[in-house]
Amino acid sequence: MSKLERIVYMHDVLTHGPFPTREEICFKYSIAERTFFDDLQYMRDRLSLDIKLNPSTGRYYNANPKRRLPEFDLTEGEVFALTLGKEMLSQYVGTSFEPVLRAAIEKIMKRLPDRVRIDADDVTCMVKFDPGAVIPVERKMFLDLNKACEKSHPVEIRYFTASTGETKNRVIEPLKLLENRATWYVVAYCRLRKERRLFALHRIEHYDVLDVIFVRHDEDSIDEWIEKAFQLEHSGKEHRVKIHFQERAARYIRERHWHDSQVLTDLDDKSCTLEFVTQSLDETKRWVMTYGAEAVVMEPAELRTMVRDEHAKALNGYAGDETQVA
Repeated sequence: MSKLERIVYMHDVLTHGPFPTREEICFKYSIAERTFFDDLQYMRDRLSLDIKLNPSTGRYYNANPKRRLPEFDLTEGEVFALTLGKEMLSQYVGTSFEPVLRAAIEKIMKRLPDRVRIDADDVTCMVKFDPGAVIPVERKMFLDLNKACEKSHPVEIRYFTASTGETKNRVIEPLKLLENRATWYVVAYCRLRKERRLFALHRIEHYDVLDVIFVRHDEDSIDEWIEKAFQLEHSGKEHRVKIHFQERAARYIRERHWHDSQVLTDLDDKSCTLEFVTQSLDETKRWVMTYGAEAVVMEPAELRTMVRDEHAKALNGYAGDETQVA
């Protein structure tokens, strides 16, 4: 969300309520605390808005609701971006953002210059975001972990590991929050495993933010670590993978950029091969199997064996079906 979008939305909620806290604004617009204060100063100094803090509740409000934002000379593209942002947020995780943002968008449309001839509902009826099987996240946990990342506070967690079915206590050093396929994770250094790992927020059964400071890791190395994954998972070891896709599957493979390391080669029979580096063979195995018989692992031999054995297990699950159907 751009600064313009944030200012418009913040002005609406600070004027009409429900009046938010600093933490709620940072969470709603996915911004750091310092960005919030920069926006607040801009609204006060540049836009002459009387934004105040209620010290007893910790909530901000517009003390002079009659003062409106200055008119913005927006293009149709900018209006579309505002509306698109509203629709995307309203669809995500079924949060309470939707009614506030819809009201804000409607007010934006009413105050736009006449030259802009585009209606919010006309745009949203053409654009639909479906995040799929989303996993709700407790807002307080999100806010607390976001602050722990920003302030470099370790967090003691009780965490359920889905792959093993085990629940363990551990202390993590949270570095960054990450959203991937409608699921929120915290990138953190795990003191138990002595390595950087991903922890799904919805699997954290209990947490305590510790009142101490850990030494912050380099931000660039964190982003590089995230980007090394083929999709999400890490194992510490890199594997060069080569997969052959038959003609039908190849049409879909060509449409996407799968990884920065990828090499896609078109073949004469309209099939293709895709090569890339992955840090998790297990994750890659699950992805390859979504293409069924139209994808064949060529390298490495370890992954080829994993996929073959998984297909054999699946086949055993259907043993005897011919007799039952008959």
